[in-house]
Amino acid sequence: MADNLFGDYIRQRRQAAWLTRTDLAKQANLSVSLIEKIELGTRQPTLHALQILFDTLDVAPMYRRHILDLSLPGLLGPPPPATPPKPGPDDLAALSAIETPASFYTLPTFTIIAANPAHQQLFPGLLPGVSFPEWLFLNPAARNVIVDWREEARRCLHSIRQLSPNAATEKRLSSILASCSQAPEWDDLWPDKDRRAFNPHLSVRSATTQQTHELRVHTYSPEYPHRTWWLCHLVPTPPPPAS
Repeated sequence: MADNLFGDYIRQRRQAAWLTRTDLAKQANLSVSLIEKIELGTRQPTLHALQILFDTLDVAPMYRRHILDLSLPGLLGPPPPATPPKPGPDDLAALSAIETPASFYTLPTFTIIAANPAHQQLFPGLLPGVSFPEWLFLNPAARNVIVDWREEARRCLHSIRQLSPNAATEKRLSSILASCSQAPEWDDLWPDKDRRAFNPHLSVRSATTQQTHELRVHTYSPEYPHRTWWLCHLVPTPPPPAS
């Protein structure tokens, strides 16, 4: 294969998990030979093997379709019809009708392409055209809004690794990471020290009232019709039931 994005991706995720091929083979109940061939790009994995590898390497289910469309195009069938590169009036009206913070964004850069008023109020400066990683690392407001800033920064970088079989060759993503590296915490946060599951909970602080709110992150990939962007919807976490 001239481009072995998927094989490189599996190798990167395996190494990030501190697993040898033998370790991964044991945990996934696959042969070492098969894993070697997949990593080298000499054999395309079956859907069954894909599922096992993604599960074993803790690749978030919400990112799997994007990874496969990028690295193994056509594996899941023909691509959907082309869609407009930007949300249309109906999409924007639906977004504005959501009362809690919500936005449309693109992968793998997490670039905002539209945000409703509640989202713009909660995240000052996170406007259309701005990527969430750049806002998180470079906008001083982020450290006030995001209560556990360091944990969210680690999660953000972990998500980027999961989404990008080869971040260095993606010009837009490479440029974003280069900008983020100016942050003083970068050298400590960038190393892929552990695997962390996607945490749907986010603690935020209102920039106007300084009150803290617990939110749950919901992400959706519109399918009917297909869209090239995702929806992120933040919903207040309900209080625990009274004992």
